[in-house]
Amino acid sequence: MKKIIYTGIIALMTISCSDSFLELAPESYTNSSGFYKTESHFEMAVTGTYESLRSITNDRGRWLLTDQRSDNAHYDYYAANRGTGSAVSLEHIADFIDEEDNRHANNFYYNCYEGISRANTILDRIEGVELDADFEASVIGEAKFLRAFFYFDLVRLYGGVPLYLNEVQTADEAFLPRASVEEVYAQIESDVTDAISKLDAPSFPQDGRATQGAARMLLAKVLMTKPSRDFAGAETQLREIMKMGYDLLPDYADIYDPANKNHRESIFEVQYQEGDQGQESNFAYRFFPKTGNDLLVTGLGSNILTRGGWNMPTQEMVDSYGEGDERLAKSIAVAVGSADGNGMIVIEDVLNPEDAAIDNYQLKRYFVKKYLHPHSKPYNMDENWPFYRYADALLMLSECLLEQSKGDQGLPYLNEVRSRAGLEPVGTLTDDVIANERRHELAFEAHRWFDLLRTDKAIEVMTAFGERTKAMYPYLQDRTYDISSDKLLYAIPYREMQLNDELEQNPGY
Repeated sequence: MKKIIYTGIIALMTISCSDSFLELAPESYTNSSGFYKTESHFEMAVTGTYESLRSITNDRGRWLLTDQRSDNAHYDYYAANRGTGSAVSLEHIADFIDEEDNRHANNFYYNCYEGISRANTILDRIEGVELDADFEASVIGEAKFLRAFFYFDLVRLYGGVPLYLNEVQTADEAFLPRASVEEVYAQIESDVTDAISKLDAPSFPQDGRATQGAARMLLAKVLMTKPSRDFAGAETQLREIMKMGYDLLPDYADIYDPANKNHRESIFEVQYQEGDQGQESNFAYRFFPKTGNDLLVTGLGSNILTRGGWNMPTQEMVDSYGEGDERLAKSIAVAVGSADGNGMIVIEDVLNPEDAAIDNYQLKRYFVKKYLHPHSKPYNMDENWPFYRYADALLMLSECLLEQSKGDQGLPYLNEVRSRAGLEPVGTLTDDVIANERRHELAFEAHRWFDLLRTDKAIEVMTAFGERTKAMYPYLQDRTYDISSDKLLYAIPYREMQLNDELEQNPGY
């Protein structure tokens, strides 16, 4: 079995992507002529590419551009933060008033290309090197899966983007025009199809690497999302996944327990490790309430949670769970207490969202609970981020069957997910039933915004959400939640527009 992907990024692959594509090529290889020659070299290089997944999930990562942008969550406004760039730019993403210089949207763009650059270097350098055939196939499969993964996020969030398919070695190679959306999807399909042919089926327990199951899951999502939808093709991929030994865990809460990493329900997740190796996760801290006394939330009493307050479940989200849905209390908790001098909550207790005692307190703050487990140091957790789960595959298959007028065949897959949540089966499959089930099953796993985009519901749902939110929060500007098709994509970073005259900006920026 291969070693779980915990090893940190290697110095030879260090890439700075904070400025421009001029730095898409790795900085100064140490004795580069002697690297990319052996299996251990390529093993390290692949590990460095997996590390880029941490860059897009940790801290202010993928959740910010997706869940925080959706109707699942809002943020805890804290007046003391006003005027500070970090807080305001985070708020702007949630409120649909981000611009082309928003550093968080820009950093995500650069971080995806960092991963693409590493994959490209592997794919170029492996040509002509004598390696074991199975090992070489595995390396190529993993690199192509990861490149496809990063491009899939880019095309959904930014539209057509430059297609870099080789290692960038000169400045001229760094300045490419944007490819069309269709061209990007075609490349993603090509990469992931090749990855499927080269990757092994999963074996349990898993080791955290991409498998044929992960590649088939990615391809199914691509086929359900690209402009020319192919639900029959996605069904084929999902039915293959059903044969691979995946299964639902009996208890929903166990999915997120670090003791169960890479379990049978997991199809692909980002690997993190608590400790001093620099591989810890910290995204859960962003989801905690803003407070000066976090002891009742984290158990540590670190008094540093003024950096929290993001991706916080809305009251509407809490109320939307069906009666008896066990996922509510396993996904969300509520901190209750009183306000300090700045309006930040002084936490007096942490309760179940359905606890009647909530009304006895001055303030309440819902927060994401599913990623909260015991840990020893602030901002140093062992939580993995789940990208693909078997429950997601079941719900996707239900949707594919409904789209092909075979809804009766899709019902058992959706009801299997509902049964685990303690809910009664539904008798009729509809678009709304599937969307509602996905919203709650995959809550705060960065799926909701992508689902709204994919089903053409983003403008309708988020306009209504904006009207409710602005009515509740007078601090919101009039221009917030003025959502048109232009706001369904993020801007190409301002700096890239200045450096590369081959680029065109997305409309509305």
